[in-house]
Amino acid sequence: MGLTSLVLLLIPSFGVALAADVIYVSTEESYESGDNVEVEGSTNVTGAVTVIVTNSTGDEIFSSSVNPDEKGKFSVEFLLGEDASAGTYEVNATIGSIYNTTSFEVVAESDGGEKTMTLEDLLPAIERAFRFIDKANATAIALQEDYNMTLFWEKLNGLNESLTELYDNIELGNVGASVEDFRDISKEISQLSGLLSSITKNVKETKARQFTERIMRRIGDLNGWIDGLGESAGVDEFRSNLEAHQRKLERLWLTLNTTIPHKELEGILKDLEGVTQGVESGFDGLGDEGLTLKEMYKLQARIDVFNATVERMKERGKTMNRLQEKLINADNQLDSAKDLMTQMEEEFRAKNWGKMKNTIGDANENLRGVGKTIRELNKSNKGGNGKSNGNK
Repeated sequence: MGLTSLVLLLIPSFGVALAADVIYVSTEESYESGDNVEVEGSTNVTGAVTVIVTNSTGDEIFSSSVNPDEKGKFSVEFLLGEDASAGTYEVNATIGSIYNTTSFEVVAESDGGEKTMTLEDLLPAIERAFRFIDKANATAIALQEDYNMTLFWEKLNGLNESLTELYDNIELGNVGASVEDFRDISKEISQLSGLLSSITKNVKETKARQFTERIMRRIGDLNGWIDGLGESAGVDEFRSNLEAHQRKLERLWLTLNTTIPHKELEGILKDLEGVTQGVESGFDGLGDEGLTLKEMYKLQARIDVFNATVERMKERGKTMNRLQEKLINADNQLDSAKDLMTQMEEEFRAKNWGKMKNTIGDANENLRGVGKTIRELNKSNKGGNGKSNGNK
């Protein structure tokens, strides 16, 4: 559903800049279906800029990552389809935690003008908008550990309130006014949908880079640990497989530090999952000692994940008031697990399998406490929108 040019002029684009970090994005005010669209911008932040364009119904129609030049300028182009529907299209530019948006109008020829929305059209459209808000809120909750969603939730809650007010106060004798109000809200929903797509891609790329780094470190640890298994055909094969996985991770790391088309990111994530499964399946050919080594590997993986989570919580300011004691407790338990991991390595090299079993149990118990505390902290810090959809 499209918005009028008047609405486009009245509602400015919104964005946020942290400290002195900024990004600007612009394009022409209007295009026709089949036109070439050029998006330009500039930033003082180093790194790739992700540009996502959504149509008037919130569907993503274009995504690209581009590196700014030495002056911080960037541009991308794409072709509108011949069947591009009329309406307001949102452009979202994101780099790290910095984003900004703009929009343009697509003017398509029609033989009868824009279809007039009736009450029968409006009510289901509002219901769909409420469902979008619920889905967006669930996605934001999933992203909150890795991205500051405060401003996003403020915008989402504002949309929820506007929709609720519109839904409860539809003027049956003046549906046209309610339709215009809904079109204004639809424009902001389209903005938010595009922004959420940009944030999600940014978070996935960041987590993929962090995950790749952790797996590379773990493989490095494994290469040192397997020396304690002695020499055998199984150990040689395992070492050879680790080297192959290491080379693949190095290639993926290089890819993740360049511009990645949106559609290729999911393939990279699947490749990373395949490497993880490949490393873990390799332990099966090492016998009982290999199973003990696998437990060490899994413990190190859990420690890495919990450590990253605790550090993010500190950065998010979750050390305040009553949450501070819980986070300190989780940090102490995590430190204990790390100490036990060092003890395990010594026991492994000495082949003290009985002692290792007990140490693994103690470390797992510590990590269960860390996990419980993290879940409690997250529960205390959930975001969310207010009222959802109701019945008219």
